[in-house]
Amino acid sequence: MAVVKKSKEEIIKISIGVFRKQGYYQTSMSDLAKEAGMTKGAFYHHFSNKAEIMLTALQTMNQFFQKKLFALAYQEEIPEKERLDLILDYCHKIFTNGKGGCFFANTVLETAHIEDTFLEESQNFFNHWKQAIIKLLAFQVSEEEATEKATQTIADIEGSLMLMQLYKDESYLEKALNRAKMLLS
Repeated sequence: MAVVKKSKEEIIKISIGVFRKQGYYQTSMSDLAKEAGMTKGAFYHHFSNKAEIMLTALQTMNQFFQKKLFALAYQEEIPEKERLDLILDYCHKIFTNGKGGCFFANTVLETAHIEDTFLEESQNFFNHWKQAIIKLLAFQVSEEEATEKATQTIADIEGSLMLMQLYKDESYLEKALNRAKMLLS
C-alpha cells in the first residue's frame, strides 16, 4: 500500500463513514487505516487508540449538527415553521445518506450498555437537538409542553430510523418527519 498523507480532519471524515457503516466494536484500527489509505503506524501518529478516534468523530459530528442544522432554529428572520421544515428535511438527507441512520443513536445502542465512554458527547447531541425544537415551539406552548413535544419528536424520529433499517423502508422515517412537521401547523 502506498503511504498517503492525510490531515487529521480527513481521517476523521473517513472514520465517521467506517464507524457509521460497521459500528464501533466491529471496526479495527486496521480497518480505519486501510480506508484512509494509510499504514497503521501512520494512523497511530494522529490517534493513540480507537476510542480517541470515535470520540473525536462524535465531537466533529456534534459540531456539524450544531452549526449546520440546529443553528437554523435560532435564525429568527425565518418563520418558525420554515425553520422546522429545513431542520427536518436536512435530517432526512443526513439519516438516509448511506442508509446508516443516526450516528449518535447507533453508537449509544451499540456501546452504552458496555461502557460510558461516548455517552456525554451523545447526550450533547440529543440535548442540542431538543433545545432547537423547544426554541421553535416556545412561541406557541409552555416550556414544559415544548420540552415534552421535543423529546417525543426525537424519540419518534429515532425509533423510525431503527424500523427503517430493520425493514429497509424509508417510509418509516418520512412518516415520523411528517408528524414532526405538524408540530407547527
